[in-house]
Amino acid sequence: MGCFNALMAGSSGVTCTVYDESSVALNTFEDRLRGTGDALCAQGFFSASDVSSALSMIKVIPTFEGAVAGADLISESVPEQLELKKNVLGFLDDVCEPHSIITTNTSALLPSELESVFVHGNRFAALHSHLGSRVFDIVGATRTDPAVMLTLEKYARALGGFPLRLKRERRGYVINAILGPLLRMSLLLVATGRASVQQVDRAWMESQKAPVGPFGLMDVFGINVIYDSWTRPRPGDEEHQADILFFLTPYIDTHSLGVKTGQGFYSYPNPAYADLKNSMDDTPHHSIKEFLLAAYLSGAMTLSESGIAEPAMIDEAWRLSFSGSQGPLAQAQEVGSNELRRLLDKTHAEGLLS
Repeated sequence: MGCFNALMAGSSGVTCTVYDESSVALNTFEDRLRGTGDALCAQGFFSASDVSSALSMIKVIPTFEGAVAGADLISESVPEQLELKKNVLGFLDDVCEPHSIITTNTSALLPSELESVFVHGNRFAALHSHLGSRVFDIVGATRTDPAVMLTLEKYARALGGFPLRLKRERRGYVINAILGPLLRMSLLLVATGRASVQQVDRAWMESQKAPVGPFGLMDVFGINVIYDSWTRPRPGDEEHQADILFFLTPYIDTHSLGVKTGQGFYSYPNPAYADLKNSMDDTPHHSIKEFLLAAYLSGAMTLSESGIAEPAMIDEAWRLSFSGSQGPLAQAQEVGSNELRRLLDKTHAEGLLS
């Protein structure tokens, strides 16, 4: 995510400095930037010239204090671990200049869970980006200055982005609150032996006319990020949690984490998305599509009922993120209540919906 945010800023002409406590990460950062850029070029998100322009605007700085000196906006993208994030954000509040806006790029954790470390809580908010998307979730904490929220909206627009300012915080925000159930279903279908990685991706790509499937997306996000999210307590879903962690563990053990390591569910820089159709077997793909659709639509409807954002904004954010012709709520309306109930009943009967 740090690579992606740097590329987004740099390609829009924003000077960007990058810091990581790992010297290995810093020494290989340009290669990781290029790898992320190549993957996004393959998806049509960036052009080669965009990546070149971005690289010219990004500088790696070997010290924490040096990286944040004079910065107008800070984006924290360390792993989704509460105490780690609180430690980093607290240090940022101590060393950053008074005018600096400090943001966290998380949706698994909430601003209200992080803001206690801030003395200057008025300048803190969540600015959450999505790999391969120009949608930015913007969520304030209890002390966030309204002017900071407006500045973050302007920044998102300056990057050619879609600022989705939420009415209140909710774990997963918008995109991930819909994507989460879809990824869970995808992992569960494979972890329980109902389908292969390639079958799930192909079923989704065919049914949604999408350029990449759920496992291709997880490669972009980082399999370690997905793994970390499944190590947290999941009341009522413990059995599925164990199955999914068992499935993901070999990827973690071999450091096959996706795009950033060159190997995950697919090999990079040339993932075999386009070849999936030729590798399909006789598994009942219709059922795979139905299970994926049930998870996707139920997640969107639950989100809509929460009142976190207007339905039209939810659909637009999803459409912009995944290049679809319509959003999930419009699709649910098109499917109809009777058919949706049938899909949900079938998925529940298989023990796949929690």
